[in-house]
Amino acid sequence: MRVLLLLALTACAVPSRPLAPTTPPNVVVLLADDLGIGEVGAYGQRELLTPNMDQLARDGMRFTEFRSSAAVCGPARCSFMTGYHNGRCRLDDNDNDYLRAADVTLAERFKGAGYATALVGKWGLSWESEPESWPQAQGFDTFFGYRDQVHAHNFFPEYILRGTDSVRLRNVVPAPRGMGSGMATTRLDYVPDLMRAEAHAFITANAARPFFLFYATNLPHIHNETRTVAPDGGFEVTDLGPYASKDWSLPKKSYAAQVHRLDQELGALRALLGSLQIDDRTIVIFLSDNGATFLRDPTPGSTAIIGDWFNGTAGYRGYKGDLYDGGVRVPAIVHWPGVTRGGSTSDVRLDFTDLHATLAQIAGAPAPSTIDGRSFVPVLTGRGSFALRPYQVWYSPDRRQSAVLEGRWKAVWMRDTMRVFDLERDPGERTDLRAREPGVAARLDSIRVREDLRVVHPVRRR
Repeated sequence: MRVLLLLALTACAVPSRPLAPTTPPNVVVLLADDLGIGEVGAYGQRELLTPNMDQLARDGMRFTEFRSSAAVCGPARCSFMTGYHNGRCRLDDNDNDYLRAADVTLAERFKGAGYATALVGKWGLSWESEPESWPQAQGFDTFFGYRDQVHAHNFFPEYILRGTDSVRLRNVVPAPRGMGSGMATTRLDYVPDLMRAEAHAFITANAARPFFLFYATNLPHIHNETRTVAPDGGFEVTDLGPYASKDWSLPKKSYAAQVHRLDQELGALRALLGSLQIDDRTIVIFLSDNGATFLRDPTPGSTAIIGDWFNGTAGYRGYKGDLYDGGVRVPAIVHWPGVTRGGSTSDVRLDFTDLHATLAQIAGAPAPSTIDGRSFVPVLTGRGSFALRPYQVWYSPDRRQSAVLEGRWKAVWMRDTMRVFDLERDPGERTDLRAREPGVAARLDSIRVREDLRVVHPVRRR
């Protein structure tokens, strides 16, 4: 506990900044899909060009100990929306549950505080048979994108959703599967183009009032259904951008181009805010939903892991789907004009539940103390005190994996094998200290058991 207190005090030892005006700030959250922490220039990347992400870090605060609340997208988004860790959240896996009318989402908190609210992009918290789980039943005034996370694999689908209606696109998918997945043979309408237009239209229409935009792009996620048959390896782009002449395989160049397009989305958003003269009262947050992908290079004869192409895990152990830090540690940058100190860095340990609590407080609708997250507004402002959460927990749906992080100690369970790591000396989680630290192991195991409030998931109707 002494270590935790020191961490908390260090985190808040930031020169005070003037607080934002009394008018509530706008909030834009740009959430990347499967972008690794090592794939951003501000976190050490040198081959991929991310000038807009890097500029955001120079303008705002970069977090080095920010972790997703899950190692895959659905439960991570569930934690962000509800403020609960994935031992308590509705979803602890992709598509194995859905939000209910009784759940209070971050969008509902913003809406209750008088904000206009929009989700553009990937939702992943619905079942098609349960309208109460759809975005517009969960606090979003405007929705454009994909309700289903498999549908979101396809960058050239036959249709996209606006509100509760399907919008027919000019793409042709000869044998669509499930929620519009499949491989398009005619590719005319690129969904990131459509999402950019929709996001910009929402901002422009609501420039005179407070708004919350959750821009949950599907970049740079692989199109799983085509990755072994498509020449681009499933990394669907309209052009290869600055990587066209690189001596790389087409899948590798295509992935790099997806990251480039993601970076351009951030730049275009900030340019729009500036042109509307609302950039000085808009908080912009950039982060990713989990670690770099574990999938292997689709190039014939290759066994390389895609997440290693550009050092996506930044040397941390594991990938997306793993509860080692390579699967959950993500890039996270916050720019709050006039509040966060430009070019600052924080090593406070946070996750998506804390972001929920923070944004709820900023909106003027503080979340109840019953959620797992804690507001880190004091870290952003350099004013007041911040109490670091004593621990963080993660669970896989079948409980073959679980993890607990407390102070310097992290325990990871793989099936029935527990490993204990000292992250201060071993951030790569290579040396198992369980036998040497039986007391630590017992304490972390008791936290794991206590926090596992696993819910019984309903049977999905087909």
